Amino acid sequence: MGLNGTGYTFKMRLSQERIKALQKLLKEHFGLDYTDEEAQQAGLAIMRFVVAKEMRSQELQKKSTDNKPKS
Repeated sequence: MGLNGTGYTFKMRLSQERIKALQKLLKEHFGLDYTDEEAQQAGLAIMRFVVAKEMRSQELQKKSTDNKPKS
């Protein structure tokens, strides 16, 4: 079953422009030479991480708000 619970899975892909930008960043900052496919996978992993981090942050913020005493 897909992540959205419908049975469908989505194949997200970065644009070629974004791949090239990520390759440039990886080369300039870390000296890494990634193929287009490696940059594609790295970019998607970064996106998943950022989404997971934001979801966790919102969850913690909601718990913090829920635990505050009502005035």
